[in-house]
Amino acid sequence: MVKVLSFALLSLATAISAVSAQLDRPGQFYRLGACPDLGCVFPPDRTNFLAGAKFDVRVEIHGEDQVQPDTKYSLSIRKLSKADAKDRKDNSNKSSSKPVDFTKFTKVQPDAPEAWNFSYFKDASAYWKGQSGDKNASTTVNVASSAWRNIKLREPGTYEVLLKYQDKASGAKKTSQLIWNVNAAPKKRKAKNVILFIGDGMTTAMITAARMISKPHISGLYQKRMHMDQFPVLGHVMTHSVDSLITDSANSASTYNTGHKSSSSALGVYADSSPSPFDDPKQELLAQLLRRRSKKNGGKGGVGIVTTAEVQDATPAAVYSHTRQRGEKATIVDQMIHGENPVLADVILGGGGKYFHSQKGGKSLNGTDYFEAYSKEGGYKTVFDRDELLAYKGKDPLLGIFHASNLDVWLDRNVYKGNLNKTASDPRGSGLPALNQPNLNDMVIKGLEVLDKRYRKEGWFMMAEAASVDKMMHPLDYDRALADLLELDNTIGKTKEWLKRNNLDKDTLVITTADHGHSFDVYGSVDTQYFNSFSDSQEIEKKNSIRTYENAGWPSYVDADGDGFPDEWNVRYTLAAGTAGFPSHREDFQVNINGARKPAIAHGNSHHHFEVYEPNPEDAPHGINKPGTIGVTDPVGVHSLQDVPLFASGPGSELFAGVHDNTEIFHKIAEVLGLGDQK
Repeated sequence: MVKVLSFALLSLATAISAVSAQLDRPGQFYRLGACPDLGCVFPPDRTNFLAGAKFDVRVEIHGEDQVQPDTKYSLSIRKLSKADAKDRKDNSNKSSSKPVDFTKFTKVQPDAPEAWNFSYFKDASAYWKGQSGDKNASTTVNVASSAWRNIKLREPGTYEVLLKYQDKASGAKKTSQLIWNVNAAPKKRKAKNVILFIGDGMTTAMITAARMISKPHISGLYQKRMHMDQFPVLGHVMTHSVDSLITDSANSASTYNTGHKSSSSALGVYADSSPSPFDDPKQELLAQLLRRRSKKNGGKGGVGIVTTAEVQDATPAAVYSHTRQRGEKATIVDQMIHGENPVLADVILGGGGKYFHSQKGGKSLNGTDYFEAYSKEGGYKTVFDRDELLAYKGKDPLLGIFHASNLDVWLDRNVYKGNLNKTASDPRGSGLPALNQPNLNDMVIKGLEVLDKRYRKEGWFMMAEAASVDKMMHPLDYDRALADLLELDNTIGKTKEWLKRNNLDKDTLVITTADHGHSFDVYGSVDTQYFNSFSDSQEIEKKNSIRTYENAGWPSYVDADGDGFPDEWNVRYTLAAGTAGFPSHREDFQVNINGARKPAIAHGNSHHHFEVYEPNPEDAPHGINKPGTIGVTDPVGVHSLQDVPLFASGPGSELFAGVHDNTEIFHKIAEVLGLGDQK
């Protein structure tokens, strides 16, 4: 049987001697991500494609400062035979086939030639000079460009792409050589359905901490395990982006949905240098591919999107959006129903109401009422609170928007409920607080009910995100982050029960992973009673309340009612925990009962005209000082390099064992769903 993402091909391509140093370039500032030379092609070198999946191609020719770019460049492509591949390995110029003009090979005409310019900083020195007002610190780049849209390479194998152009500054003729790998995927499905749970920002250390505070143990042995612990298949995922060691949620989630790496903030595109954030070279999304392939097979596969964030936020938007800028949320709402080949998901549940209307606090595109548009044009039934959600028994597409912005976190929705009254969070713009928000499991189970009613025969794909694991790790609010991680774990358990109860467990692949990590870990415990007994000036004594190794003992969280969460969060013995990348702040290791933390606040501007952040005096006012480890212009903690865990169960789960690049997750899901297209 044909295997997806044959790493024999990948190893073969790696051995090929190509001009491809872009991923090895040291430095912090690039002229353009994934662009190693003055002549660039997107998708870049060493990209892996799924056979038959659509993608755009863009060429950019650059000329720096007063130099104009070459407009007479040429792009060609050829499929390499095994002999060609061996020749490349031996650095031979022999070849059994010749490159073919790209337009002729693909039978796709390019868009009209384009030209523009942009500026960039060559290094940190130039960057900070620019921030101080030095207009000569940046370098201007003049661009000549062409784009080919909706390309498909159906035949698996290794392809060589050649961009030939002239460097106008030196007069030298140059060639950018790329290797593309097209991977086969069998058409036969291994699973009818796939659920992809994403704990945004979740790492193994966070799971360990969540287990510690929620599961009983005797003599150091857990008497209960988390639902994630019980998955039969475990893997790890490398999360780097195309041009940076650290990724953000947009391009990492986008990679799961396209199989292509990209740059920070990008969704479903390679980030080019064009003025518009909406014309960058697109990649066909998993949901679009599922719908297109399902139609050919006489069905119409279902798509579900569930999140505790805004439905326009990076991770959910990666399922249905194409843009270089994740912040274009008003347009992202429009793309769901009016975009090119719109996804029109059957289930959309989360927050972000302010981008659907133009009422008080509304930010919808052109003042459009998208609640009405989704209803009239997409046939959606719309619900706005938990009661309406649970009462819905129909099979029409379901749009549930429960907050003006991100949903409040589990700890405030279920424990410190008074915090819900502090914001005008009603999704319809009434100015009232949203006091009846659903939990993640409410949304996931209702979404599954709708998908099952609509597509029991054809099958479906659902992405469900616990967004505020990440959103609370950023402000160093570890209690709220771990609570949302536990909410995800409990939702996974309820989901597996629902699948079994509805005879879908043998037809459904369940994957749980993260898009990226935070550098969180636990290093001991804290006696908060002892900590609080000293004055603010006695920092040394406060620090002595932090104990390690044999003196750490165990924290005093208890889950007596067995609901999967600690019964009390404001306990005496807490976890001594922290992250590696954080702003200057104060820490007292105790839950903030008054709402999410805000560890640092602006304190005037630096000589670079940026706001400088210092510890927030109202956050942990009696805590110890922790000098920041990141720049003073950053108000919250940042993502980290570490691999993220992956858990899988159900048909096809064996594909997810081991260590994977994040691009591989898309290809493996495509194999499980039988999305191969080689005709």
